[in-house]
Amino acid sequence: MKKFIMMFITVFLLLALCLVGAVVWSFNHYLMPDKAEVAKRALVPVTIERGMGPRHVSDTLAALGIVRSGKALYYWLRYADISDKIQAGRFTFIKGEGAINAADKLLKAEVVEQTLLIQEGFTIEQTASKAASQMDIDSAEFVRLCLDTAFIAALGIKASSLEGYLFPDTYRFPENSNAEAVVRKMTARFKEACAGLQWSKSVKSSYDLHQVITLASIVEKEATLPSERGRIAGVFHNRLRKGWPLGADPTVRYIYRKFSGPLLVSELNSPSPYNTRRFTGLPPGPICSPGLGAIQASAKPDSTADMFFVAMWDGSGAHDFSVTNEEHDRKKLKIRKENENRVKSESGKAKKGTN
Repeated sequence: MKKFIMMFITVFLLLALCLVGAVVWSFNHYLMPDKAEVAKRALVPVTIERGMGPRHVSDTLAALGIVRSGKALYYWLRYADISDKIQAGRFTFIKGEGAINAADKLLKAEVVEQTLLIQEGFTIEQTASKAASQMDIDSAEFVRLCLDTAFIAALGIKASSLEGYLFPDTYRFPENSNAEAVVRKMTARFKEACAGLQWSKSVKSSYDLHQVITLASIVEKEATLPSERGRIAGVFHNRLRKGWPLGADPTVRYIYRKFSGPLLVSELNSPSPYNTRRFTGLPPGPICSPGLGAIQASAKPDSTADMFFVAMWDGSGAHDFSVTNEEHDRKKLKIRKENENRVKSESGKAKKGTN
């Protein structure tokens, strides 16, 4: 009897050892890294789409050689109680790294960002086009949101459109961000930028933020040199104070979305309230998104007696400023003649070079 019991215990222990050995082997084989494969450092990029279940994910990783068995990974995810915590997104696995390592990575998707650079002076449509080309978002939806008064009010912006409020900057967005996320971030950045504005007493008492942004958008289009923004803003404030038309061609260009080439007489006579050639005061709203420099210049302009300015047209981007209309006319004539002479001189040099 004792002999039988000893034999039974021996067989039981052998079976238990075999079972433990099988478990250890299975653990190492199916869950731990394949050292030979891992040593090759073969990187495998994988995108987990939203809605992919744990079994689908497990089979995908097995098919790519990241784990030896899709079932082993699936059951490990269940055992570790993390099957419902898998993130959608991009991952970089090492071929053969095993189920445990792979399961851990599935909880931390890589942050993939897209960069969007919006320049000063862009309109809503130009911003939408740039965002669509760089981020593959719906440009039509972008424009629609910028004109949606209920959405704009929910953002806390007192305007009928977001023209002027899409702050120009370099942005980073998570991959697959939609139009609404982009608009929200740009308007939030606008608020941040304007929170620290310095206002002159006269501007603060006479204009609200929307009016300052409207003027800033014109300054943005007129001032090529940052050093001239304050002076140009000062000229416009002087003209507003005297009830003169601003006479800013960029407002006419905005009406027709004609941003290059000469303006026709019929265009300059447009009945649009945006036409500051014909009408006094500010236009109904901004004509583009100004940068912080133009906004600050409009909120606290230079103190100047100037009432006019004209582009030098010498390639420098500079303007010549005048106090009186007579002085302004003389400078315009002088600059026009100098420009004509410059063109003739350059044309003559070009002809000599071809002989």
